[in-house]
Amino acid sequence: MLGLIVALGLVPAQAVVPDVVLEDQFEHRHDVKQHRGDVVVLIYGDRKSADANRALGEHVHVHFHPAARGLPPGQARKAPVRPVDGVPAGARSPDVLAVPVACVGKVPELVKKIIRAQVRAGSPEVPVWLDFADLMKATFPFQPGVPNVVVLDAQGRYCYAAAGTPTPEGTARLLRVIEALRREAVAPAR
Repeated sequence: MLGLIVALGLVPAQAVVPDVVLEDQFEHRHDVKQHRGDVVVLIYGDRKSADANRALGEHVHVHFHPAARGLPPGQARKAPVRPVDGVPAGARSPDVLAVPVACVGKVPELVKKIIRAQVRAGSPEVPVWLDFADLMKATFPFQPGVPNVVVLDAQGRYCYAAAGTPTPEGTARLLRVIEALRREAVAPAR
């Protein structure tokens, strides 16, 4: 119900920084901790949810990177993030990284090579993090066949989770949560 929201919603503020380290189809290592200072949106699922995950990821990316609209994926990734309202000109606004994660599961090494090649063919420019250890399913809520979303704030803390078939209302809520986390990241300390 990403209606998008399964009864997961916001996670308590004292949430932990998850240990998510995965490789992509190009065998490059990715660690969510490398993206502190930005809001990370992990969009993950199984093969049945791949098309819906891609559409949701593109929607999130274009919402926060309007110059990406209509561009090929490789160029769209380079589009600048929309500034947070009220941030002084020239000041950095937190980026929003919509990260596709394929939950493949535990498979033999030969099968991993085949899957990497298939993902490379389908996504030659955008890295897709490949979960061959069921890390996402073990760490976060998971529903098969539909998009699953986890949002990490600018400190890398697990703040929000949702799953289900995207609806306009659920997607709008997801975008509001992301924007609130961006504003929180640039708010002066009290």
